[in-house]
Amino acid sequence: MVSMLEIYNETVQDLFIPMDKRPKNGLQIRESKALGIYVDGIIKSAVDSYAAIEKAIDQGTSNRSVGATQMNATSSRAHTVITIEFRQVEDLNGKEAV
Repeated sequence: MVSMLEIYNETVQDLFIPMDKRPKNGLQIRESKALGIYVDGIIKSAVDSYAAIEKAIDQGTSNRSVGATQMNATSSRAHTVITIEFRQVEDLNGKEAV
């Protein structure tokens, strides 16, 4: 699973959602005893290879907030966080087990 978020102007946004479809106030950071700290509503994309991870990151990168500055035409004032979750999946008698 891979997710990609951006923190820009103190707002957390999911980079797998195009800019025009994102919630105006961003996503909420929450904490629970079971999950720990997490971003509520973040999309986690299933991947099964390096190529799939690379494709997901390219998609998220294309949705980043960028703007021109005097030093750089595509500068970003945001912080990007990429999370990759690895899980081992085994086939047990025709059924997948994690």
